[in-house]
Amino acid sequence: MEEGQSPPKRRYAIWVSMVSLLITIALCVAVVYYWDNVRGVERWGYLGIVIINIFAGATMIVPVPAIPIVFTMGSILEPWMVGACAGFGEAIGAIFIYLQGYGGRSLAPGAAGNRYLARLISWVERRGTIAIFTMSSVFDPFFYPVTVAIGMLKFQLWKFFLATWAGKTVKGMIVSYLGYLGLGSILRAFGIAV
Repeated sequence: MEEGQSPPKRRYAIWVSMVSLLITIALCVAVVYYWDNVRGVERWGYLGIVIINIFAGATMIVPVPAIPIVFTMGSILEPWMVGACAGFGEAIGAIFIYLQGYGGRSLAPGAAGNRYLARLISWVERRGTIAIFTMSSVFDPFFYPVTVAIGMLKFQLWKFFLATWAGKTVKGMIVSYLGYLGLGSILRAFGIAV
C-alpha cells in the first residue's frame, strides 16, 4: 500500500485508473470500428478538430489522423483557431491517460524499479509544469509514459491540464500554420483559391 493512503483512497485510485483504461480501450475500438466516420469528422469545422484531437490524445496507441487533419484545416480555416482547438482537444484526451496512472503505483508496485520510469518521475517531480509543457509541445512519443507517470505522482489535475493544453496548443499552431503556409502555397500555385 502507498504510504499515507487509506484503503478506501487506494481502492478509489485503482477504480479511477481501471475505468479510465477501459474508456481508452473503448475509444481505440471506436476509432477502428468507425474509421470512416473518424476521417470525415473534419467536415464539422472547429468542433470536428476538437473531437478528432480528443481521440488522438486519449488513444495514443491507435493512429488517429489528427496531425494531417490539423495541417489541412490550417490552410482552410483560421490557423490560430485550428491550433487552439487541436490543443484543447488533445489536452482533454490526455486526461484519460493521466487517470490511468492515477492508481498506477497501487496496480504496479514493481514499476518503481524501472530505471526509465524512475527518471521520468524524477524529472516531473523536479520541473513540474515546465516538464509537462515541454513534453506536450513537441512531437514526442514519450508523452504517453510521462503522462502515466504524472498520474502516478498524483500531480494536481488542473495544473496538468493547463500545462498540457498550453503545450498541445503550441504544437497544434505549429502544425496548422505549416498547413496554412505550405499547403496554401501549393494550392495557390496550382490556381486553387483558399
